[in-house]
Amino acid sequence: MKKKAKSFNPPWKQERVAFGRRKDNSSFYNSTRWRKTSRRYRDLHPTCEMECKENDIVSPAEVCDHIYGLDAIRQAGRDPYDFSELQSGCHKCHNRKSGRESGGRGEITRS
Repeated sequence: MKKKAKSFNPPWKQERVAFGRRKDNSSFYNSTRWRKTSRRYRDLHPTCEMECKENDIVSPAEVCDHIYGLDAIRQAGRDPYDFSELQSGCHKCHNRKSGRESGGRGEITRS
């Protein structure tokens, strides 16, 4: 069986950053504690609580999302596993919200 060639990145090429994020939160979102918290929250809130709910559309929750963003919650010293910081959503609403946040069209802040 052929072995896959190792990828090579020239030193002059910038490292790719997904969605313009400066911080890598993958270790948090891949943790067992987050996966269990996410699953439990979606079990308790099985429909989209984002734009679908505002528009009286019932769609199944596929994602558990931090309302104000993980970094903002951590900076404020709040618990990122607290259910009051979370919302369930469908992929369409979650992607729309994430796009707005990362695209610089206005940050969502907690008042």
